[in-house]
Amino acid sequence: MVTPVRRPRPRGWVDLDYAREMVRSRDLDEERETLSVGASSPGVRSGGARYLWVAVVAVLALVLSGLGGYRWAQSRSSGPAATHGAATLVRLPGGQPSGAGLAFGSVWVTTWDGSVVRIDPVARTILATVPVGPHPLAARAGFDSVWVTNSGDGTVTRIDPTDDSVMDTIRVGPAPYQLGAAGGGMWVATQSAAVEIDPTSDRVVRRTRYPHPAAKETPDTAGVGLAADESGVWISTAVGTVLRLRPDTGRVVDTIRVLPSSHTSPGAVTIQGRLVWVSNYATDAGAGPGVGEPVYGRSVGVVAIDSSTDRVVQRVPSAGYPISGVLPDGRALFLVGEDYSTHDSVLIRTDWPYQVVSFVRPVGGDSFDVVPADGSLWIPSWDEHAVYVVPPTE
Repeated sequence: MVTPVRRPRPRGWVDLDYAREMVRSRDLDEERETLSVGASSPGVRSGGARYLWVAVVAVLALVLSGLGGYRWAQSRSSGPAATHGAATLVRLPGGQPSGAGLAFGSVWVTTWDGSVVRIDPVARTILATVPVGPHPLAARAGFDSVWVTNSGDGTVTRIDPTDDSVMDTIRVGPAPYQLGAAGGGMWVATQSAAVEIDPTSDRVVRRTRYPHPAAKETPDTAGVGLAADESGVWISTAVGTVLRLRPDTGRVVDTIRVLPSSHTSPGAVTIQGRLVWVSNYATDAGAGPGVGEPVYGRSVGVVAIDSSTDRVVQRVPSAGYPISGVLPDGRALFLVGEDYSTHDSVLIRTDWPYQVVSFVRPVGGDSFDVVPADGSLWIPSWDEHAVYVVPPTE
């Protein structure tokens, strides 16, 4: 097990020239598949559904467990929003933030001490702190409720957003992570299976186990990503593939290989129209900003799958940073990457056709998610005990 050593350097330093040159000089012809007809421009998911997705940290447990267990940052007191360069920091009570989502007009941030914090994105003030299960990782809207996965005890907490009360706690299986609504149910990615919850009874009604190598009982990661709509339930696995399930039956209808490298694993999943975006992160640690390029090769970044063909139609470089969070927004793509040796995180923007980085911006330490709210990007930072609120442009 590799334990990177934090090198002393100013917080937030990024070698932007290095990152830009790396992307400009990249030749992706060896890896890119043939683009499907009509894939020249990304679609935008209609209505509010695009803003109800949850950028969940499937990478969180893998990265931190790779450092010998969850790394506890120094405790900082909670307080009002404070400026931090171009960003605003919203301090959080309780434990380190571990995930975030937007639902019912609020930003919901899970904290590792067993709570979810509800924030008004306009006033940037805390509205409520709701106790959930141990080690929550994701919050997502569905069926007039907010659903929170609790990795510590294998449960999902259902919250009534009208009064912030806990409606129910449902046991789903080991290490639940991302979740989404489709086919009349709430689908949850656990470590070993995709689980469907019936929202009328809060009971598990379906369980689809992931295919995995015969020598392994479960995929060798602490969790997998999931996004769902009526086109399918899309699940990233630890063996370089994305599974597509029928949302009405849970049957696996396709297995799509997205990563040729054995040193990376698919991570967060989000849907943008007919495109299914999948981030990926490195399973080995390295040193230095942009370390992913020389160590992990061209597979580090994100890919887009066309749901009409189940083909990979886009491979997007990420300045060499392993990527844990991805947010498509119109023709812009926002990525959250991390330098494993220092735990410094960066927000990366790239615009169509996604082959040149527009900017690389520091966003604290051990930051993994990105969600849109009130015209800004919200990125929870484990080290800062806070959420970074940053503009989407330089």
